[in-house]
Amino acid sequence: MNHVTVVTGAVESFAASAAALSAATAAAGTADAAVQTAVMTGAFGLIGQEFLAAFALAQANHLASVAALAVVQSATAGAATAGLAALHGSDAAAASGIGPA
Repeated sequence: MNHVTVVTGAVESFAASAAALSAATAAAGTADAAVQTAVMTGAFGLIGQEFLAAFALAQANHLASVAALAVVQSATAGAATAGLAALHGSDAAAASGIGPA
């Protein structure tokens, strides 16, 4: 069981998808934070100052978590790309030893 087959196009597609997902996640988190804060401020105004303070803290924590998820997705894309580059390098090195003597 030492045979490994890698479909490079699939790995490249996976890396591109992970990178795109990272960008989309970060953008969605930022847009969500801005919209939600504006809506809540308008809804509660001066009367709900204590609630708004707690909401702002929760929203900041949520945004930090979404940003962390985007970083993980970006790192996944980087790892897939680096792994594929290592595979290509190893494959090329092994192939260079094959040939007429």
